[in-house]
Amino acid sequence: MKHILPLIAAVALLASCAIQQQKNTVRLSEIETSIVAPVVADLDISDVRLSFTYYPSKAELRLKDDSIIIRNAIAQALEENGQADVLVNANYRYNYKGNVMKSVIITGYPAKVKGFSKPNQPFDYYYYHTTPYIAR
Repeated sequence: MKHILPLIAAVALLASCAIQQQKNTVRLSEIETSIVAPVVADLDISDVRLSFTYYPSKAELRLKDDSIIIRNAIAQALEENGQADVLVNANYRYNYKGNVMKSVIITGYPAKVKGFSKPNQPFDYYYYHTTPYIAR
Protein backbone atom coordinates (compact mmCIF):
# COMPACT_ATOMS: atom_id res chain seq x y z
CA MET A 1 0.00 0.00 0.00
CA LYS A 2 2.90 2.32 0.76
CA HIS A 3 4.30 1.74 -2.73
CA ILE A 4 0.96 2.32 -4.48
CA LEU A 5 0.23 5.67 -2.75
CA PRO A 6 3.22 7.52 -4.32
CA LEU A 7 2.37 5.96 -7.69
CA ILE A 8 -1.22 7.23 -7.48
CA ALA A 9 0.02 10.69 -6.47
CA ALA A 10 2.42 10.77 -9.44
CA VAL A 11 -0.32 9.73 -11.87
CA ALA A 12 -2.69 12.39 -10.45
CA LEU A 13 0.04 15.02 -10.73
CA LEU A 14 0.79 14.13 -14.35
CA ALA A 15 -2.89 14.03 -15.25
CA SER A 16 -3.41 17.55 -13.92
CA CYS A 17 -0.69 18.92 -16.22
CA ALA A 18 -2.51 18.29 -19.49
CA ILE A 19 -1.08 19.68 -22.69
CA GLN A 20 -3.13 22.50 -24.13
CA GLN A 21 -3.19 23.39 -27.79
CA GLN A 22 -4.17 26.76 -29.09
CA LYS A 23 -5.33 27.34 -32.61
CA ASN A 24 -5.10 30.90 -33.84
CA THR A 25 -6.80 31.94 -37.03
CA VAL A 26 -5.79 35.13 -38.76
CA ARG A 27 -8.04 36.52 -41.44
CA LEU A 28 -6.55 39.03 -43.85
CA SER A 29 -8.89 41.49 -45.46
CA GLU A 30 -8.20 43.88 -48.27
CA ILE A 31 -8.57 47.56 -47.62
CA GLU A 32 -9.76 49.25 -50.75
CA THR A 33 -8.51 52.75 -51.31
CA SER A 34 -9.16 54.85 -54.32
CA ILE A 35 -8.59 58.33 -55.59
CA VAL A 36 -11.38 59.66 -57.75
CA ALA A 37 -10.17 61.82 -60.61
CA PRO A 38 -11.87 62.60 -63.90
CA VAL A 39 -10.35 60.69 -66.79
CA VAL A 40 -11.64 60.26 -70.32
CA ALA A 41 -10.57 57.19 -72.29
CA ASP A 42 -10.26 57.53 -76.04
CA LEU A 43 -11.40 54.22 -77.55
CA ASP A 44 -10.98 52.76 -81.00
CA ILE A 45 -14.18 50.69 -81.24
CA SER A 46 -14.43 47.99 -83.89
CA ASP A 47 -17.34 48.04 -86.35
CA VAL A 48 -17.57 44.25 -86.26
CA ARG A 49 -19.70 42.72 -83.51
CA LEU A 50 -17.92 39.94 -81.63
CA SER A 51 -19.74 36.72 -80.75
CA PHE A 52 -17.90 34.18 -78.59
CA THR A 53 -19.00 30.95 -76.88
CA TYR A 54 -17.29 30.17 -73.58
CA TYR A 55 -17.42 26.77 -71.88
CA PRO A 56 -16.82 27.15 -68.12
CA SER A 57 -14.63 24.62 -66.33
CA LYS A 58 -15.89 22.36 -63.55
CA ALA A 59 -13.91 24.40 -61.01
CA GLU A 60 -15.69 27.60 -62.11
CA LEU A 61 -19.07 25.90 -61.91
CA ARG A 62 -18.34 24.69 -58.36
CA LEU A 63 -17.83 28.30 -57.22
CA LYS A 64 -21.47 29.09 -58.10
CA ASP A 65 -20.54 32.70 -58.90
CA ASP A 66 -21.74 33.77 -62.34
CA SER A 67 -19.78 37.04 -62.27
CA ILE A 68 -16.46 35.13 -62.28
CA ILE A 69 -17.60 33.08 -65.26
CA ILE A 70 -18.69 36.23 -67.14
CA ARG A 71 -15.36 38.00 -66.46
CA ASN A 72 -13.39 34.95 -67.61
CA ALA A 73 -15.56 34.64 -70.73
CA ILE A 74 -15.03 38.31 -71.67
CA ALA A 75 -11.28 38.04 -71.02
CA GLN A 76 -10.93 34.96 -73.21
CA ALA A 77 -13.11 36.46 -75.95
CA LEU A 78 -10.96 39.61 -76.07
CA GLU A 79 -7.74 37.60 -75.98
CA GLU A 80 -8.72 35.35 -78.85
CA ASN A 81 -10.11 38.16 -81.02
CA GLY A 82 -7.39 40.72 -81.51
CA GLN A 83 -6.18 41.47 -77.97
CA ALA A 84 -8.71 44.25 -77.39
CA ASP A 85 -8.82 46.07 -74.05
CA VAL A 86 -12.55 46.31 -73.36
CA LEU A 87 -15.82 44.91 -74.70
CA VAL A 88 -18.30 47.71 -75.41
CA ASN A 89 -22.04 46.99 -75.13
CA ALA A 90 -21.35 43.51 -73.75
CA ASN A 91 -24.25 41.08 -73.54
CA TYR A 92 -24.26 37.49 -72.38
CA ARG A 93 -26.59 34.52 -72.51
CA TYR A 94 -26.36 31.29 -70.51
CA ASN A 95 -27.05 27.87 -72.02
CA TYR A 96 -28.16 25.20 -69.55
CA LYS A 97 -28.62 21.45 -69.81
CA GLY A 98 -30.90 20.61 -66.92
CA ASN A 99 -29.58 22.56 -63.92
CA VAL A 100 -25.98 22.64 -65.14
CA MET A 101 -24.57 25.58 -67.10
CA LYS A 102 -22.96 24.35 -70.29
CA SER A 103 -21.86 27.54 -72.02
CA VAL A 104 -22.02 31.33 -72.07
CA ILE A 105 -22.40 33.30 -75.29
CA ILE A 106 -20.74 36.73 -75.14
CA THR A 107 -21.51 39.43 -77.70
CA GLY A 108 -20.24 43.01 -78.00
CA TYR A 109 -17.87 45.36 -79.80
CA PRO A 110 -14.15 45.00 -78.97
CA ALA A 111 -12.31 48.27 -78.39
CA LYS A 112 -8.70 49.29 -77.86
CA VAL A 113 -7.66 52.23 -75.71
CA LYS A 114 -5.86 54.92 -77.73
CA GLY A 115 -5.12 57.16 -74.77
CA PHE A 116 -6.34 58.84 -71.62
CA SER A 117 -7.00 62.54 -71.13
CA LYS A 118 -8.53 64.97 -68.70
CA PRO A 119 -12.01 66.24 -69.47
CA ASN A 120 -11.82 69.58 -71.23
CA GLN A 121 -15.33 70.78 -70.42
CA PRO A 122 -17.34 70.85 -67.22
CA PHE A 123 -20.03 68.80 -68.95
CA ASP A 124 -17.67 65.84 -69.20
CA TYR A 125 -16.92 66.10 -65.50
CA TYR A 126 -20.57 66.33 -64.47
CA TYR A 127 -21.46 63.45 -66.74
CA TYR A 128 -19.10 61.06 -64.95
CA HIS A 129 -19.02 62.46 -61.39
CA THR A 130 -21.34 64.06 -58.87
CA THR A 131 -18.68 66.17 -57.15
CA PRO A 132 -18.35 69.86 -58.09
CA TYR A 133 -16.13 70.89 -60.99
CA ILE A 134 -13.16 73.06 -60.04
CA ALA A 135 -11.61 74.99 -62.95
CA ARG A 136 -7.85 75.34 -62.73
